[in-house]
Amino acid sequence: MMRFSPLPLRTAGFTLIELLVVVTIAMLVLGGALAAFINFTDRRAVLNGVGELKTYLDRAQARARTGDVGGCDELVGYRVQTYLNNNVTELSFQAVCETGTPNTAQVVYLPSGVTVSPNLDLTFSVLNAGVDLGAASQDITVANDSHSYLFTLYQEGRMSEGDWQ
Repeated sequence: MMRFSPLPLRTAGFTLIELLVVVTIAMLVLGGALAAFINFTDRRAVLNGVGELKTYLDRAQARARTGDVGGCDELVGYRVQTYLNNNVTELSFQAVCETGTPNTAQVVYLPSGVTVSPNLDLTFSVLNAGVDLGAASQDITVANDSHSYLFTLYQEGRMSEGDWQ
């Protein structure tokens, strides 16, 4: 006569402790990834602001250098201004006339929360006369709550590459 021995009891699945360990590790990885993404987007917003500001400074200098009258009868230069309006930095770009009426100012908005320090009010003079800074150079900081980027504008109109602070 054949005897059957009972098979060992096998359980399927995971224990509660195993599940808790896996979920905890997953939450830690997700939290780290989320923090890195937020840091990346904050840093990118500042770089976008720097790029936009440098583009308009270059554009003002180029138009003043070439004598693009921008609606004026007699052109003095091109003016770039920044000012903060409800946590949004506005960047204004317009011709400055000795006589005549300039075209409407172009206004662009930097990413929300990105500021420019100091507020700029710069005029690039015609025919390579540079920009009147009152000094040989001016440091310009573009920042948000967590990141800060500094570059220098020189009297002749060139800009340094800049770096994170």
